[in-house]
This record gives sequence, structure tokens and C-alpha cells, in this order.
Amino acid sequence: MRILVFNCGSSSLKFELLEISAGTRRRLARGVFQEIGPGARASMATTSGHKFDAAVAVGNHREAALRALDWLGDAGEPRPDAIAHRIVHGGEAIQGPAIANDGVIAALEAASRFAPLHNPPAIDTLKAVRAKFPQAPSIVVADTSFHRTIPPHARNYAIPRALADRHDIRRYGFHGVGHSWMRDRYAEIVRKSPGDLDLITLQLGAGCSIAAIKAGHSVDTSMGLTPLEGLMMATRSGDLDPAIMSYLASAEKISAAEVERILNHDSGLRGVSGRSGDMRELERDEASNADAALAIEMFCYRARKYIGAYLAALGRADAIIFGGGIGEHSAAVRERICAGLGALGVVFDAQRNSAANGRERCFSADGSVVELWVVPLDEELQIARAAERLLRGAS
Repeated sequence: MRILVFNCGSSSLKFELLEISAGTRRRLARGVFQEIGPGARASMATTSGHKFDAAVAVGNHREAALRALDWLGDAGEPRPDAIAHRIVHGGEAIQGPAIANDGVIAALEAASRFAPLHNPPAIDTLKAVRAKFPQAPSIVVADTSFHRTIPPHARNYAIPRALADRHDIRRYGFHGVGHSWMRDRYAEIVRKSPGDLDLITLQLGAGCSIAAIKAGHSVDTSMGLTPLEGLMMATRSGDLDPAIMSYLASAEKISAAEVERILNHDSGLRGVSGRSGDMRELERDEASNADAALAIEMFCYRARKYIGAYLAALGRADAIIFGGGIGEHSAAVRERICAGLGALGVVFDAQRNSAANGRERCFSADGSVVELWVVPLDEELQIARAAERLLRGAS
């Protein structure tokens, strides 16, 4: 079965054409559009040797997806049997992979109020591709679906129940595709069923989140109603005193929407450092810039604090797994996060940690009660697998 996957970011679009059958997979083509807009750049390649890498003017994600489809056709790639789309927020209605009929699309549009940066471009892309290839089923895989198993005591906020119920306010969680990939891939590595594993998974990139996984199921996660809650991120504040919202609106004489924009786009690593939300730049500047050093220390401290909380919530863990751009490629960040966990039986090995950059590798010390791993993400493959299971009727 040939499955084409579209993975929309806020300003990027990744796509991958995979052939999946009988537990095997073969990548036929892949590509990415970055900084979508007048100055976008596209990089695409097929395993048969067709390549494209150049600046392109694409106004939105929909246009980028249609360009990708045209390029795949020109490159001689066969039409996909199914097309799968990552959606950030599925709301209450989307509990797992689903065929994108009109009802599903309406549910996704309703959930867009909680993810206004991510859902609308992904839905526009879905509609355009569905119209171009109506004969191929379109599948949606929502990040929030993985966290549907979070129990009520972790899912609910301590606000009046009537308000929460009226407005669907609860912890939905995000990055579900990444967290489920780390769970499934680690289970493959250690040759166990995911249901036999208790894990803490960290997706650390531009957006950051951590999940507590008990017997293979998500039981808590740092992101909540929206992707703003939880860990400190590249440009997002993460956890803060909610009174800051009204205080800033009053003190700065700005709207609540403008405060939210600041917390999403001007905060986190960028806001604290006053320079950049890119961890690589901050690590280069750390020795000479106190604000950059503070931003990194805050980032690592808050991740370490969440790990401690989730170890307490789980009672035990088989492994703590790092994925995402920072999690996979910054040995220094992983060291700072793990260095304070020795009292909890989590001990890293500095040499193994350095060797794990960009590689699937264990970096815990011999005798560590909890294993430490880097597991590079493959979200497109995880999405394709979910779509393939749905279409063949597997659970």
C-alpha cells in the first residue's frame, strides 16, 4: 500500500510517500517546504533519483501541497493508495485515525479554536488534496488522540465544572505522533509490547512537551488545552501564573489576544535571551552572554522538574526517552536535564551521551535504575502506519 503523508507545521510542510506492506516499509519520495510564503524554499527527492532544491513562491500550505503533488507526478511516482494528514488538535470527537469525511472535517474545524496556528492550514491542505485525489481515502491522524487515555484527575483543570463542560476545557495534550513513535520504537528495540512499558518521553524542539506513559498509555502530559502550556519552548512561555495575562493586559494597555501573541511568539528561549529561540545559537553565545545562559538553564531546569514529577506520578519508569531537534542533537541539554536526577536512580554516562547525538542510542550509565535513550523521531512513518492499520481494519 502506497501512503502519502502530509505533516503541516506553522510555517512548513513536510511530505513523504511510503510503501508499506507486511510489516515492511520503503520510502519512495520525501520533501519539505520551509518558511512558506514569498521566500519559501522547497527540497524534494525520490529514491529513483529525481531531485529539486530551490526557492519557490507558495502563499500557503495548500499551494505547497499541490506543488508537491504535481512534482511527484512529473517525477513519475505512482499515485498513492491513501493520503494521511497530521492534525494538531482533534478535539473531543477525533479519538484515533479517521477517514476524513465531511463530519470529521467539521469536527476538526470546531477544534481549530484551540490550535488556530496549526489546524487551519492543515485542514486547508486536507481539503485541497482530497479534491484533487477523491478516489484515494484521506486519513487524519490527530496529535491529541494519543492522550485520550489521560485519566480524569490529570485531564481536568481546577475550574468550575460547568464552565469546563460548557467550553470543552480540559487537558488534550499534543505531539502525540512523536510521543507514540518514541514508545513504539523503544518497544521494538527492547522487544517488548508497548503495554508492558512505563516511560517518560520528551519531544524537545521548537515546541516542547513531555509525556508520562503507563503500561503503554498516556496518563499525563505537559501541554494542555492548547500547545502553550508546559515546558519552556523556543518562543512559547510554557507554564506561568495565569494572573500574568490580565496583569499585562492592564499594565501595558493591550488586549488579551496581544498578550497571548506575546506568550506564543516572543517568549520562551527568545524572550528570556532577548536574542533567539534557536538553542544552537544560544549554546554558541552562552559563555559570553548571561541572558543566553539563563535561558538555557531555565529550559533544562523546567524539563528536569517535569521528569521528577512524572517519575512520582508513574511510580517507576523503564526509560526516559529524548526526541525532537534539541532532544536528539544537544548532548549539553540532555546532560543538564539528567544531571540532577541521580537521587532518583537516573544516572547518565557523559561519553555515551556525546555519542548519542543524532543517533538511536542508550546513554545511561551501567547500573542506572532507569534507562536513558535518544530515539530520533519519524513522524511521517508513524502517521503512515496509523493510516495503514485503519485501512486494513486492524486495532
